[in-house]
Amino acid sequence: MLEVELDIFSGMPNPTWTLTYEEEGELTERIQAAPEQVSPLNPSGQTFGLGYRGFIVRLIKDDNGPWSRYQSTRETPFPHEFRVGNVPTDAGSSVAQWLLETSAGRAGVDDELLSSASRGVNLIPPPPEDMPPQSGGSRASKQEQSFEGIRGVWLDPCPDANSLYWDNYATFNAPGVVEKNNCYCFAANHIANRRYALPGLRGGAPAQSMSVGQIASGLDADGWRETCQQPDGLTIAAAIWPGYDYHLYRLVTNGDEWLWAHKPGGTPVIHEDSSGRTLKRTQTGPYTDIWIHPEDCDRGEYSVFVGFYYQANATAKVK
Repeated sequence: MLEVELDIFSGMPNPTWTLTYEEEGELTERIQAAPEQVSPLNPSGQTFGLGYRGFIVRLIKDDNGPWSRYQSTRETPFPHEFRVGNVPTDAGSSVAQWLLETSAGRAGVDDELLSSASRGVNLIPPPPEDMPPQSGGSRASKQEQSFEGIRGVWLDPCPDANSLYWDNYATFNAPGVVEKNNCYCFAANHIANRRYALPGLRGGAPAQSMSVGQIASGLDADGWRETCQQPDGLTIAAAIWPGYDYHLYRLVTNGDEWLWAHKPGGTPVIHEDSSGRTLKRTQTGPYTDIWIHPEDCDRGEYSVFVGFYYQANATAKVK
């Protein structure tokens, strides 16, 4: 018996359903015809961003069905859990395309999710070769910036002496950890092994919907504040895909770069936005900078920025 997960959210549970016997047979035939479509959950050489990342297929019961029988014929059986959709293939034989076409109306898969997924797997492109400079200034105050036609404002984080920074992505990307901790776990610097940790759950007031008010209230219940905290603390940023999901970022280095990182769901931590631009400040000359940060970057479907939040902890416990 096979379970299918549409890997599209970062914080909230992904749509998941069980294939019928007939559907399992169809999927088995498609993979048998093109086994190269099967990939590890986090394949090397690919960097996933926010949004659609293909489908995760897992064996939940060995019941001598079509998939189990096919596995028994392979010299090297596939793992019990794998990804499809991230390897280019002919549309007619694509397992992911077939799963997408048969997913409508199942486990909450509506037109918006189908539309988002139909644009393809969100793989982070290589960073651009040349980025034009933009006017900037001292980080001691808000600076209005423009980059590639996008107007933004840089909000100075807490002073260096009052913030804690760890670019500890390797800890969260370790096997057995990466798939069990979501964006909130990383933002809070807490390996909680909570794949769907939720703002407010630890504080007794879990977010009830993916709205600015609910996510803000949930973070407040968990001890996050909108002003710098003493003596030392974490700096994070929150955004939402309205009605569907939330996503969190963490500031991981101090000035002059101010590097941010984030973890899209159960995939590895990254430093880039959805356009492949590194989330940091780049000095391009004595008086010119490029600022790319969570409030003013390409967040894909996470179009509404909630705010910056702070907590006076090296690790903010989450549930």
